[in-house]
Amino acid sequence: MTKRKLGGLIACIAVVVALGVGIAVLMLFPEQEHDNGSDELELQSDETLRTLVSEQSDDVLEVIFTPLEGAPYTIRRNAYSEEIELELIAEDTVFSGDAGFMRTAFSMAISLTNLTLVTEDADDAQLAVFGLDYPVMTWEVRLIDGSVKRFMIGDMQIIGEGRYVRLYDSREVFMLNEWQSRLLTQSMEDMYDLSFFPLPPATPDMQTWIEIEHFMLEFEDGRVIEVQRRDIGENAEVDEVFVPAAFEVLQPHSGIANDHNVQTILLEPITHIAPERVIETNPADLSVYGLDAPAKLTVTTDEWRGTLLIGSRSAEHGGQYVMLEGYDAVLLDMRGSYPFLEVDPAHLLSRLIWLHNIVDVDSVEFVLEGRERILRFEHDFDNETLIAWLDDEELSDRNARRLYIGVISIGLDGSTDADIPAVPPAYRFTINTLDGHSDTMELYSLNETQFLMVRNGENTGFFITRMALHQNLLMRFDILDDGGDIP
Repeated sequence: MTKRKLGGLIACIAVVVALGVGIAVLMLFPEQEHDNGSDELELQSDETLRTLVSEQSDDVLEVIFTPLEGAPYTIRRNAYSEEIELELIAEDTVFSGDAGFMRTAFSMAISLTNLTLVTEDADDAQLAVFGLDYPVMTWEVRLIDGSVKRFMIGDMQIIGEGRYVRLYDSREVFMLNEWQSRLLTQSMEDMYDLSFFPLPPATPDMQTWIEIEHFMLEFEDGRVIEVQRRDIGENAEVDEVFVPAAFEVLQPHSGIANDHNVQTILLEPITHIAPERVIETNPADLSVYGLDAPAKLTVTTDEWRGTLLIGSRSAEHGGQYVMLEGYDAVLLDMRGSYPFLEVDPAHLLSRLIWLHNIVDVDSVEFVLEGRERILRFEHDFDNETLIAWLDDEELSDRNARRLYIGVISIGLDGSTDADIPAVPPAYRFTINTLDGHSDTMELYSLNETQFLMVRNGENTGFFITRMALHQNLLMRFDILDDGGDIP
């Protein structure tokens, strides 16, 4: 058979099927015979567009939804305020309801107007065809005066995406559209408020993440990442280098935060965590979801504190299994991202290691690949002048400051698990302050390009690259030894 003949045969079959469906509908509802040109007018007439229920919100006490499968739940209007409260009847349910969904479902359940009438007097056989003998959802509208109205929703429409609906004590059957059907057939789980971070979405004028005061991520193996907001008055100023950091890192290494990385790796992703599905309530085996030993994320704002338990990725759905602390249910987050689970803690810190102000410094001692140098300062605070010497040679104010900035600009390049090598350090820097304190940084060679950073005898867990060290410091000494000025 040629492709053209095969296509013609398929088209003929489609026409026959369509005619069959049309004949079946006409046989079920002979009273709805219309001329082709008047169908649209008839659907807009008072004879076909009817009201199933229309109650004033103030007259309604509550709406009780009962799915064919699943637990019933009640949306109850608070008589003392305009808010709608959700009361979940099932004993094992502990989630609160989503206010937006509740208000919309409540309003829809008590006001269904301009519905398309399918038939005014369906018999039992027709009700079975519509799925109204075993409805997928029933709901009751209980009024303040004690009266009750009961409704039911059946199968999907023969043509279209909506469902059939009727009043319990009536034989009239109507059509709901897709939006009405989906809203009125929600399960109790669909009504849950599963949000982790409670603040509203960010706007161009306000980024939600700036509300976060404290972040702590705890892993099963004992690793901890902890960040907190700094007080504005604590921002550090280092002579010509100002560090306007809003956050500081407390663990695993303390220091001024790299605000950009903290924002993009930690804080912004938190605001996008949005579990949308309940996978299992009262789970018997958390290991299935990687939640038997979860990562534990705790976030604090001025007015709220919440903890999220983070399990494994879902191979089936591609989302993240999570639990909200205090709620015994496994949730699935398919929209959020979790870059903080794989972050190198070094990337959260400002690259600057030292934040000493030059006005507090007496001298800086250097050991550079075996050669010792010393930079000494004499401060005239009355005249706000600085005199400096490199070894025995006096330096200009400009060169002294540039050399000092080169010292305090030594920055980390990454984190490492390496131990302190059993060899002398390749570089040592000691900053001596006017009040008699000293701060020492030693750099031990790990390989051809990396040096372990040890501060005051303790392994920082960070490394610096040889290239960065040459650029920031050694080149400055070469310029000074040649009698030049540091750019």
